[in-house]
Amino acid sequence: MGDASAGRLFAEGVAFHKQGRLAQAAQAYAAACEADPSHVGARFNLAVALHSQGLDGEAERAYRQALAVKPDLVQALNNLGNLLLAHERVAEALEALMRATALAPGFAPPWNNLGNALLRMGRTPEAAARFARALEIDAGFNEARGNLGRALLTLGRPAEALAHLEQALAASPGDETLRFARDVAAGARPPRPPDAFVAGLFDGMAAKFDEHLVDGLGYRIPGRIADVLGAWLDERPRPRRVLDLGCGTGLVADALRGRFESMRGADLSPRMVERALARRLYASVEAVGLEPFLRAAPDASADLVVAADVFVYVGDLAPVFAEAARVLAAGGRFAFSVEGGGAGEGYTLEPTSRYSHPDAYVRTLAAAAGLTVAHRSTEVIRAERGVPAPGALYVLEKGGRAPPPGPAPQAR
Repeated sequence: MGDASAGRLFAEGVAFHKQGRLAQAAQAYAAACEADPSHVGARFNLAVALHSQGLDGEAERAYRQALAVKPDLVQALNNLGNLLLAHERVAEALEALMRATALAPGFAPPWNNLGNALLRMGRTPEAAARFARALEIDAGFNEARGNLGRALLTLGRPAEALAHLEQALAASPGDETLRFARDVAAGARPPRPPDAFVAGLFDGMAAKFDEHLVDGLGYRIPGRIADVLGAWLDERPRPRRVLDLGCGTGLVADALRGRFESMRGADLSPRMVERALARRLYASVEAVGLEPFLRAAPDASADLVVAADVFVYVGDLAPVFAEAARVLAAGGRFAFSVEGGGAGEGYTLEPTSRYSHPDAYVRTLAAAAGLTVAHRSTEVIRAERGVPAPGALYVLEKGGRAPPPGPAPQAR
């Protein structure tokens, strides 16, 4: 009787699922599982329906329950790995996906997802090998082809990357992130990556961003901004209004805690926005790009504009400088970091898909926007695989005076 009831409920769930009625499908699958706890199809489909609704905690439990019934259920291992990876539980994801590839070495999706997990761990050569393996199994697996192209680009092999990215883009011509990677591989210099590229990148890192950036990469720019600007901000007449561009999880707000009256933030990543708001230091945080955020601010409405490790994802800084100058009140300051910061005239798009900006470029834009350089220091922005990434920290002032000529101060 239980088996028959479970079969009927499972069939109802499948019908709801096909209609896109996921909540009803999940209810039917759950009832089927109650009628027959060993019904692996109902357990797996329940997990998929929950996962599709964004109910990741419940979906994880359902995937694990399906695997308890059938430990070699490769699709469940693959989906569980993806879910764990989305929550930055990379080691657990890696374990699930390695089990999936061991159980079904001829099934392409786990190889692709295993590559994503390895990429998240900074193991790019191994990731590229897994993407290549997925393509050996299924030459039409376009997601894996795009992933392989991006991995090869990161590894400094643009010619190989370009061949894969051209093919992937031909199959998905509307994918702007693929188009950006293709342009980088081809040696072009687009002024900025598409918003979807940046939002996706940081959504994937949000759960453990602070741990990864601060502890793993030695990132110290928010603290350096506080060191350089703290006394000035303490002395600044109220209201001390701050705009935090590309605020991430709120590290700048934390570094400047107690030194501002009001701080508003913006970030393209919705998950970063959630984490920034959780600090309870911002008056508001919007999931929006830098320029739309600044354009919405009234003239002379901010005392400080901050962009910490943000311009690595923006090539052409002229529009941002112009808007920052407009929203600053008299005597207000614009603090930001750049990678590079050395010799050269224009911005460069590096093989890492990050932008560098030389000192001459920054000073030219500052002058054009009516801002003077109040501070410049050479900084180590972060350590990439143990190698210091050089850059500079600038503070520009509206209506201020440029410091006397001489060597740029060095970070201590």
